[in-house]
Amino acid sequence: MRGVVLPLRRERILLLADTHVGYEVELRRERGVNAVSQTGRLIGGILELLEQHNATSIAILGDVKHELPVPRESVEEVKTFLRAIAKRAPLLLIPGNHDSLLEQIAVGIEGVEVAPNRGVLLGRYLLLHGHVKPAREDLERAEVVVMGHTHPAVVIRDEIGYAVKEPAILKIRASRTKLCRSLYGGPCKRRGHIRIVVLPAAHPLITGVDIREIPSLAAEGRTLLRHVEWKPENIEVYLADMTYLGTVADLSEPREESSP
Repeated sequence: MRGVVLPLRRERILLLADTHVGYEVELRRERGVNAVSQTGRLIGGILELLEQHNATSIAILGDVKHELPVPRESVEEVKTFLRAIAKRAPLLLIPGNHDSLLEQIAVGIEGVEVAPNRGVLLGRYLLLHGHVKPAREDLERAEVVVMGHTHPAVVIRDEIGYAVKEPAILKIRASRTKLCRSLYGGPCKRRGHIRIVVLPAAHPLITGVDIREIPSLAAEGRTLLRHVEWKPENIEVYLADMTYLGTVADLSEPREESSP
């Protein structure tokens, strides 16, 4: 499962990020890779998760679609995706940096709501993509931020050096004061710590970015993580099935050589 279920009052909201519908268009057009469309597989996986976790609604935290700058080849595919999901459960879309014209594409599709790109505050949870600043008042009230955008992944090696890269979920304990100062130039009214959960990309062909590379990429890009103090001991790493791997500090420690 490349997402989490948020229990909120009587709701169970399935949170996903970065579905990147139409990603195969770029693979074909820009890279010459003739990849089969993954949209049917993506729809099937989401509907299965809905049933498995008794979710009552879905929120996709940005980059619902992929094609840029103006969607042409993938428009109907995106509409098919939205109709199939919204037919089963209400669907909230929070636009990401790939979501140009998303609101126009979603017009007339029953059960689909497009939120502001600065995010939505649901109870104590702030849901956003992570490419623009959230509203200051929302960040002051939130206890947990859930975002996408960064596509975290972890590289796992065995004793003979075989390595696999797996999508990962990050849970970051951050200083709200430092985060607000970096974002807004001054502290928020509320202090203490805030939790930031970073979801992996939901698209089946996107594995993600090695967590060891995220700090340097964040420093150069437009992401909320650019404003978060990256302390490896304060960042927990989970596989998509919520298997806990340890902190980034744990995963960065060199393994001791075993005796012959």
